[in-house]
Amino acid sequence: MVGPFRLVGRLGEDSCSRMYVASSEEHPSVALRVIKASHSANPAFRTALGYRVENARHARSPYVSDLLDFDLERTTPWIATEYHQGIPLRSLVETHGPLPAEALRPLALALAQGLADLHTGHRTHAVLSPDTVLITRRGALLSDIGFEWAAAEVGPLSNQGFAAPEGNAAPAVDVYAWAAILVWAAGGRGMAEGIDRLPLQLRGLAEACLREDPALRPTSGDLVRLLGGPATPDPWPSDLVGLLDRQAEQATRALAAASPRRKRGKGVLLASGSAALALILVAAGVLLWPFSEEEPVSSEEDTTPALITDAGCLDDPGFPPPEGPIDEFDATYLAFSPDGDLLAVNSYNHGLTLWDWRAGEEIARPLAEIDQGVFTFAPVGCQLEVTTYDQFPQSDLRHTVATTVDIPSGEIRDYLGPQSERVLTGLTEPRSVYSFAYSPSGERAIINLRRDLNMEGRHPSTGIIDLDTGEVVETWDQEETDAFLYARYLDEERLIAISGRTLEVRQANTGRREQTIRNSTSPRIDLLEGEEIVYAAQDRILRWDLEAGTEVDSFPVPDYADMEEHTDHSVSNLRVDTELGLLHFSYVVVPNPSGGGEAPPPGSDRRFPNHGYLWDLETGEEIGDEDIASRPMDFHPDGEAIASIGPEGDVRILDPETFEVIDTLS
Repeated sequence: MVGPFRLVGRLGEDSCSRMYVASSEEHPSVALRVIKASHSANPAFRTALGYRVENARHARSPYVSDLLDFDLERTTPWIATEYHQGIPLRSLVETHGPLPAEALRPLALALAQGLADLHTGHRTHAVLSPDTVLITRRGALLSDIGFEWAAAEVGPLSNQGFAAPEGNAAPAVDVYAWAAILVWAAGGRGMAEGIDRLPLQLRGLAEACLREDPALRPTSGDLVRLLGGPATPDPWPSDLVGLLDRQAEQATRALAAASPRRKRGKGVLLASGSAALALILVAAGVLLWPFSEEEPVSSEEDTTPALITDAGCLDDPGFPPPEGPIDEFDATYLAFSPDGDLLAVNSYNHGLTLWDWRAGEEIARPLAEIDQGVFTFAPVGCQLEVTTYDQFPQSDLRHTVATTVDIPSGEIRDYLGPQSERVLTGLTEPRSVYSFAYSPSGERAIINLRRDLNMEGRHPSTGIIDLDTGEVVETWDQEETDAFLYARYLDEERLIAISGRTLEVRQANTGRREQTIRNSTSPRIDLLEGEEIVYAAQDRILRWDLEAGTEVDSFPVPDYADMEEHTDHSVSNLRVDTELGLLHFSYVVVPNPSGGGEAPPPGSDRRFPNHGYLWDLETGEEIGDEDIASRPMDFHPDGEAIASIGPEGDVRILDPETFEVIDTLS
């Protein structure tokens, strides 16, 4: 949630904000602009943004998108404007080529009348460009009335190719941009080519508006009169109308499919909504003018596997409330659910604990003891996978088992992976689980076991589980390198696995190796958008582009590589959040008593030295201090908060902008 709005899908971003389709009880659909953290913390930007919002208020015009609501006082400011089903002019031209002459005339008149309505009310747009012109079935609209102008306080504007040379926010700047947009839309490749393609009536006006001296340019009112207005612009050409009708139908279906009938995991809703809306924005085609028929977009809803309950985390938990309060938390790991409503915390003293973190209330303790390492939420519903211990018959050791905890139903299931159920009777030596990972759809999972040493590798270590049935449906041929320490799905067909000091991209079903990356020094990775990952490599955290096979960025961790005097060290967290632009890395060190030091005390890892780093992903600047970053943390899926474990095992809820503690769970 952002203010009263629930996010439905992502539309895109500019230099200062990210844009979403969102809904509330009062407004079924809006275009929601959420200001980026890098700008909202800047007082000059906030002041400038407040001025631009006041400039946009009460601007009434059939050719201007209305400002509906805003909140500039919160940590992350937001602005809600009308949402119109249409295509940004830039997407339209870049996908289908320059506009024909019969579309340029109605475009010119609609934009001129929108500017005239603004200028009459002593308002300006200030950042007019093809990105802020929306082509809808009923005509052209001006959107985002100068909000990005506030970004000039902290950096360059993004409409440089359409900005007047004087570089201010006066009406004459809008007039210059009006002409530059028409020239660009006519030629598609720049002013020189485009101006000769304008109809004669528009060509003279455009040349006058592009004069270097703003005093010599016509006013927006002059443009309206010279174009025969005020008047309703002519309708779009039939081929453009056909495209817009198909787009509107697709948008309606996509929004309906993305809007939850029942409360489900936001990870799926946002992903499916964003994908559909992104497809709509580029009109689902790459053909030049004229437009062609398109394949219809499927309106089928995503299905939840049978073994994952299709419900939200706080709808009706299937576990009883906890007995008694938390006396000493001693938390070791935590994670937000995909819908953002629940925080799961592993407590050394109390096992798996589930929290309504906004209310600060513990709702359940499903398992009294789990492994102190990572656990993972499924991308749909509200299920998480943890590692538990099992004392198998005729085995002297406790072996680890993959266990799923389905919170709405209260069902707990153990997965043995690709090994015989004979381990349950003691006829076969069990093998411990190394890793378990859900596919992006939640329909499958990969489970990896310790390599079969007793049978000389004749039994597979890696299996793919169908989460409709719980059965292992695929196994990989046993190789020495198939016993991974950790694996993550990249998409439904590929995953990336870590074995020793090597990262490997493999086909999920067959295990066929597609790519190898060496010099990994931790069984942890995290995924960014596209084909990028982050992983530890000796004295650095590397940001790596898998497709290009190159390093994108690196973040120094010099003390992590200097471990020769220690018998053991392990990474406790490696997480990245592109929405907040943050990267976190932490690890724990077990002292080496053979070097003359004292033996490590029993208990959780808070008794050992913990170290960590928190960086700004874009600038590489280290943020916060050891108190914030030394233990695991997780980022709320909507950027609402950060959950962090303190040095003494307490669980803190942090403001995502200031990193101040706003609540403590206890």
